[in-house]
Amino acid sequence: MDNNLKNLLFRIGLARKAGKLISGTELVCDAVRDGKVKLVVIASDASANSMKRITNCVKFYEQDSEIVDGLTTSDLGYAIGKSPVACIGITDDNFKKLILKGINQER
Repeated sequence: MDNNLKNLLFRIGLARKAGKLISGTELVCDAVRDGKVKLVVIASDASANSMKRITNCVKFYEQDSEIVDGLTTSDLGYAIGKSPVACIGITDDNFKKLILKGINQER
């Protein structure tokens, strides 16, 4: 795992500790519908069904989303201290900027 990915995972963990993160496909889709989510981060190895559900929901409600190459469901789960998750939702604008900055460094 390279330093940029570790830095991104640290930023995601920081958002979780601050209470500005929602994890799991169902919870993220519900939060997108309610307009609470500012950014959705999707693992590159999420199942086709999860990927479709998340992307359809995000497109319909016109929210920002990122699929991060090299970021696995295990990595996302590790970053937030849970079992593997396909996606997370960030509910704060400042954490959105911080995580997008980390994603852009990863690329």
